Amino acid sequence: MSKISNAKGRKDGNSGYTRVIGNESLGQLLSKVQATVISNGSELERMIAAQSNLVEDIESFIENATQNKIENGVYLCLKKVFKKSKKYTKGVESIEPDMLIFVAQKNRICKVIELKDGDAFDTKKSAKEKENLEKFATIFGAKIPFTTDYFICSFNQDSKEAIRIGFKNVFDYENILTGRELCKILNIDYDNIINTRKRDSVDNLNYFIEQ
Repeated sequence: MSKISNAKGRKDGNSGYTRVIGNESLGQLLSKVQATVISNGSELERMIAAQSNLVEDIESFIENATQNKIENGVYLCLKKVFKKSKKYTKGVESIEPDMLIFVAQKNRICKVIELKDGDAFDTKKSAKEKENLEKFATIFGAKIPFTTDYFICSFNQDSKEAIRIGFKNVFDYENILTGRELCKILNIDYDNIINTRKRDSVDNLNYFIEQ
């Protein structure tokens, strides 16, 4: 988890928090907290990537898969890598999901994943998330030698029912992943990630109280 102590926040005294609280120092601290909350999603992605078998070039990877030149296994392609491709981004510009998981086996599978740290979103945003994932899976899936499906993942939620409710019942259960399920697919340690983030949260609490 990101550290509040490392966050910048707003230091000019004009943050909304300062206006609400009426105290510049406390407003700056709350601004740092908000910046940390926002950065946690990127931090989570980096922690997952650090344990995964990464695709460095999506075009070469798909070409090798088409020619049966990749070893069986599970491969993770992050958004930043996918966006470098001119071939596969056509038709899905600006709606790229957070990650693609390629399961290379007898029956090749591609899982299109939108990763969330939270589990509660408004109806309009939930519907748009599903629309984008469906569109991406359809267009991208037609170009690759993998059976393709899409998933919304709330990493910190163990209940698919809670995730479904949090996304206003827009997603069906078969298109929902818990964080533990995601890590099982990638063959990485879910508990290690959770425990690391818990240790950081203790540091964050101590820093907040001290400040």
